[in-house]
Amino acid sequence: MKTPYDIQFETFTAAGGLYDERHAKLYAEFADNLIADGSYSIIYEGVAHACYTPITIDAAPHLKCYVVAPLAVLPDYQRQGYATRLMEEAEQQLKPDVVFIMGEFHHYGKRYNTPHKVDLPVKSLAPLENWFALALTEGALDGIEESTSSITGPYAEPRIWTHPSEQV
Repeated sequence: MKTPYDIQFETFTAAGGLYDERHAKLYAEFADNLIADGSYSIIYEGVAHACYTPITIDAAPHLKCYVVAPLAVLPDYQRQGYATRLMEEAEQQLKPDVVFIMGEFHHYGKRYNTPHKVDLPVKSLAPLENWFALALTEGALDGIEESTSSITGPYAEPRIWTHPSEQV
């Protein structure tokens, strides 16, 4: 059985483009650090892995929220629905009000499509249009005007919130 480290490393090693083996090592170690810090970790059918880290919407601290990352699916299993099924399983287990994810619209925009005005928990040049939310509790983000958010542990490291070209 592959470990979270294995799945993250193999996925990002094969990704190409902006990613190289240094990114693969960074994200695999990041996953291990999140797990060691208590983030929820899920391996789905041995081929997909993600971590869910608690995040607080400062204007609504009563909400149960997570940010998902890193998320990886082994190359031979991509585009077959494993990531979606992993997310659905994690959501069923965690029962969050809201889940956030940072990424590209073509990867997450369809699923994570709840409008929001919640800032990133770490100062970053990352565009807010790449900070997606999914409200699993109907109306959870309604009435929340612009709000800061906060996070602790390994995800509070600013480097993780930068562009991949700036991470290694």
